[in-house]
Amino acid sequence: MPLALALLAIFAVMAVLMYLNRLPAIVALPVMAIVIALVARVPWADLANIVSEGAFRLHVAYTTAILGAVLAGIVAKTGVAETMVKKTAELGGDRPIVLALLMTGVVALLFTTLGGLGAVIMVATIVFPVLLALGLPQLAVGCLFLFGMSLGGLFNLTNWQLYIEVLKLTPTTIITFAAAMAGLLALATVVFAVVQLNPRRMRRYWAAPEPERALKFAPWYALLTPIVPLLPVLGFGLYNMIGKPAKPFDFPIITAMVIGIAYGLIASPRPPQGRIQLLVRSVIDGIAGVAPAVALMLGIGMLIQAVQHPSVLGQIQPLLSAILPSTRLGYVIVFTVLAPLALYRGPLNVWGMGFGLAQMMAAAPGLSAPAVMAALLSVGQLQGVSDPTNTHNVWIANYVGVDVQRVLRATLPYVWAAAAVGLVVGAALFMR
Repeated sequence: MPLALALLAIFAVMAVLMYLNRLPAIVALPVMAIVIALVARVPWADLANIVSEGAFRLHVAYTTAILGAVLAGIVAKTGVAETMVKKTAELGGDRPIVLALLMTGVVALLFTTLGGLGAVIMVATIVFPVLLALGLPQLAVGCLFLFGMSLGGLFNLTNWQLYIEVLKLTPTTIITFAAAMAGLLALATVVFAVVQLNPRRMRRYWAAPEPERALKFAPWYALLTPIVPLLPVLGFGLYNMIGKPAKPFDFPIITAMVIGIAYGLIASPRPPQGRIQLLVRSVIDGIAGVAPAVALMLGIGMLIQAVQHPSVLGQIQPLLSAILPSTRLGYVIVFTVLAPLALYRGPLNVWGMGFGLAQMMAAAPGLSAPAVMAALLSVGQLQGVSDPTNTHNVWIANYVGVDVQRVLRATLPYVWAAAAVGLVVGAALFMR
């Protein structure tokens, strides 16, 4: 037990260092993996494997991230994203609340494929001037964009691949819960919009004029590019749930990404430099843009490899078994109360140490891997929408002229409520 407490103390110290910005997650995760292994007296040969095999452990996930970034580059460079936003603005007219919700839906659709700060800046600089010019409050505009990003993230195949790799789940299992969680977060978004876009709050915030430039609208069939990779994955997932075939088939996510890239190249307007150069440019820019996420996955893989070692798991598992919930009610209460630990790179943040803890939680007798997935996806919405340590939260808050902590305070009640109901759904689906 003392050794188990020491190992948990390492998690706590690293969480505090990340919270205080004294140690970035990209450094903290591999350091944590090595320190945990040393404290648990892992043999030197196994320690070397923790580093080498751990770095390779999530290779499918970061390959998916790279392909997703390539697809995002095609969506951005061919005018698909800008066309979607401009057409939606025309559809919404001068009805502020309707247009705000339509724009949030477009942002959600785009971020099923897009990811990274560059994509946020690209889409936001198109969306924000339109909404601000209609008189919507700056805070509401920034927050709705974040709600849309997280809604799209629930169906982002790159994020799914991490759960598949770490918890050995199938896309069908993820679809079951992701769809329900998306419905809850969409409801929270609508409630937020109704409360925040009260006519008494409206003013006119005219956007700075932008240089006029001709936009060559992409054809309607090119606008399907962001959802093309989702179609085979969702299609086979729904067939597995409804048809219940004797041999379920989960469509490979990497193959789906390649199909999406090919479709985007063919369906989008021919760029001046040609489609081959567009692909090459998207590959180069995509790899550069996703490099920080890949580096984080290297550290996550090392941490997972460390906590799965028998010397570590054997010490911590009895303690976790004693404190983790084993009933539906306990599951909902514990993870609802602990949901803020997904903020500030806390222990339930999947882009911090969340997946390391996920491995240990899934090994505990009371929680199944799908139940752990549901918990992390639920509380992860707090991180996706509200976390002030997200670089895109900081950029968005700066653009619309509000303090990033105001974004946290404005969105947290709505997202926390959605997460709590999501945990109820997760308990009903995956807890005995």
